[in-house]
Amino acid sequence: MQQIASQNAPSPRVVLPHFIFGGLALLAAVALTALHPDMLTGHYFSPRLLGLTHLIVLGWISMVIFGALYQLVPVVLEVRLYRESLAYAAFLLLALGAVVLATAFWHFDLGALMETGAVLAGGAIVCFAANIFATARRSVKTGLERDFIITAIIWLLFTVGAGITLAFNLRYAFLPVPHLELLKLHAHAGFAGWFLQLIIGVSSRILPMFMVSHGMNRKKLEWAYYLINGGLLAGIVSLYAQWPPGVQGGVAAGVGGVGFYLSFLAEAYRKRGKRQLDTGMQQSALAFVLLLVPVLLLLFFQWSRSLPAQATLAYGAAILLGFVTALIMGQTYKTLPFIVWLHLYRSKVGRGKTPMPRDLYHEPAAVWQIRLFAAGFAGLMTGVFLQRTVIIAAGGALLLAAVVLYNYNILLIVGHRPKKDDGTAPGGRDPKS
Repeated sequence: MQQIASQNAPSPRVVLPHFIFGGLALLAAVALTALHPDMLTGHYFSPRLLGLTHLIVLGWISMVIFGALYQLVPVVLEVRLYRESLAYAAFLLLALGAVVLATAFWHFDLGALMETGAVLAGGAIVCFAANIFATARRSVKTGLERDFIITAIIWLLFTVGAGITLAFNLRYAFLPVPHLELLKLHAHAGFAGWFLQLIIGVSSRILPMFMVSHGMNRKKLEWAYYLINGGLLAGIVSLYAQWPPGVQGGVAAGVGGVGFYLSFLAEAYRKRGKRQLDTGMQQSALAFVLLLVPVLLLLFFQWSRSLPAQATLAYGAAILLGFVTALIMGQTYKTLPFIVWLHLYRSKVGRGKTPMPRDLYHEPAAVWQIRLFAAGFAGLMTGVFLQRTVIIAAGGALLLAAVVLYNYNILLIVGHRPKKDDGTAPGGRDPKS
C-alpha cells in the first residue's frame, strides 16, 4: 500500500466526491430494482431498464472509476495529474449527465432531454480522457498497465460516441443497421473495451501488491491484451456487418483473453505472501468468481439456437450488478481509507499514535455487506431466470441492505476526523497494508 502514497497523488477533494456520488447512485439504482422488479422480467430494451442501466454505468461505475483513476494513474505512471480543474469539470458533467440521461430513458423522452444528457456525459468523458492522455504523455513509464489503461480510455471514447449516435438515432433513425444490433455493439464496447480492460490494467498492478505476490508470469497479461482487443475488434466489425462467424470468433478470442487474465490472478493468489485476505480482498475475490457467470452466458449465446429473454437480462445484471459492482465495492476498502488516512495522518507518522486505515470504517458492517451482497445477487439471478418478481424483489432488498452498509462505511471514511490525542502519544504506526 505504500505505493499508493505517491507524492504525485492529487488532492483528496478531487477523488472523494466521486466515491460519495457513486455510492448514492448505486443506492438509488438498487432501490429502483427492488421497487420495480418487473423491469427484469421483460425485454432488455425497455425504458425503465435502460434508465436503470445508464444510472449504474455512468452514475455508479464510471463515476467511481474516474475518482479511483485520478488517484492511481499518477502512481502507476509516476507523474502528477495533468489538471485537477479538468477532473472537477468531468465530475460535474458526469453527475449531471447520469441523472439527466437516466431520467430521459426512464420516461423514454427521445427529444431534448435525452440529447442533453448524452452531450453532458460525452463532455465528461472528453474532459476525463484529455486529462489522462495528457498525464500519460508527460510520463516516461511504460508497461502493460499503461497500455491497458490507455486502450480502455480509447474504447470509452468509442463507446460514448456510439451512445450519443444511438441517442440521436432513436429519434431520427438514420443508421441502416437495426437499432438493437447497434445496442449490442455499444454495450460490449463499454464492457470489454472500457470496464474490463481498465480493471485488468489497474488490478494487474494493485492486486499482486495487496497480496504481496512476486515472480508473476506477465506473458499471460500480454496474451490477455491482444486476445481481448483483437476479439473485440473482430466482434464489433462482424456485428455491424451482420456476419455471425466473425462474431463467434471474436467471442472465442475475448473469452480466451479473460482466461489468461484469470490465470494471472490465480497465480498471484497462489504466490501471495499475505496468506489471510482482508475484507476488501474477499469481496474482490467474490467478484472474479461472479465473472464466470457472464462468460458462460456469452458462450451460450453464441452457440445456442434459442435465446431466452431471461438469459440476456441475467447476462447484463451479472456484469453490472455482479462482477463490476462487487469488485469496485471490494477495492473501495483498499483505496479510499488509505487516501483519507494519507491526508489526515501522513505528517504524524512517527510522532505519535495514529489509527490504521482499516480503523476508518466499521469492519463488521463490511463483513455483513459481503454476505448480504452474495445472498442478494444469488436471489436476483434466481428470480431473473425463473422470471418471478417476488424473488427478484427479495434479492433486490438484500442487495439494498448491502449497499446501505457500503454507503455507511463510505461516509464513515470520508467523514473521519482525527481525535484530539491522535499524533501526541508515543508509538506511532505506519500502515503496511
